[in-house]
Amino acid sequence: MIITTGGRSNQKSVQQALTLADKYDYPYIERNKQSTDTLFNIHQTDIAIVGKERLTIIPFSTKEPIYFHPSLSMIRAKRLLKGEKDTFIEAAGIKENMSVLDCTMGLASDSIIASMITNNKNTVTALEANPLLHMMVTEGLKIYHSNTIEIQEAMRRIKTIHVNHTAYLKSLPDNSFDIVYFDPMFRETIESSSAIRKINEQTFKYDLSSKTVEEAKRVAKQRIVLKDHWKSQRFETLGFERIKRKTSQVNYGIIDMGK
Repeated sequence: MIITTGGRSNQKSVQQALTLADKYDYPYIERNKQSTDTLFNIHQTDIAIVGKERLTIIPFSTKEPIYFHPSLSMIRAKRLLKGEKDTFIEAAGIKENMSVLDCTMGLASDSIIASMITNNKNTVTALEANPLLHMMVTEGLKIYHSNTIEIQEAMRRIKTIHVNHTAYLKSLPDNSFDIVYFDPMFRETIESSSAIRKINEQTFKYDLSSKTVEEAKRVAKQRIVLKDHWKSQRFETLGFERIKRKTSQVNYGIIDMGK
């Protein structure tokens, strides 16, 4: 990957790009009014563009720009603020000051909602194995501006780590988190979710294994939660108690550690 600025750069955006390049150990390339096609032809790699208000990633494989936006989590968050329930929060049993480990951050939608409920710094840790997604979302959580202060503060509180979740779980002491959460990319395409389709090619490919779940049992104090397509056999295969939802293509499964 290379890091550069937008077409109309200034001293501030150049400094931001240089800082980002140093932080993530990627080369900084001066834009010099070159098009992204020209940059692709020269460098043959992904491009990260530092703009005025956001970081845009253009993968070399797709040439389609992606950037962080809280999308559906904004709608869910506003419903929570109105006193409505959230299916993920209800399934996970997340409460204020609980510690939550999101093993599959993706676009951090569920991490944002969890952070709103835990309402405390460093109570939500989100793991992402894909370096493009990790950088895009990590920086997006820091700079995205929301007119709803509760949502913005929830984003800022999330701690993100670029790591394979199985390796990270193995490194943790017993009972490190109250809740351990998995949301693997669906085996069945969900046609109603364009965001999932768009990032699918950039998502770390893996299949949740029984060994990983066993590590999660050691790490979780209260509950392990799995979100997956309703047709998925992971729930039964991995020993999760399925919570069926008649009107949704998404189901949740839980393993209570107290049982």
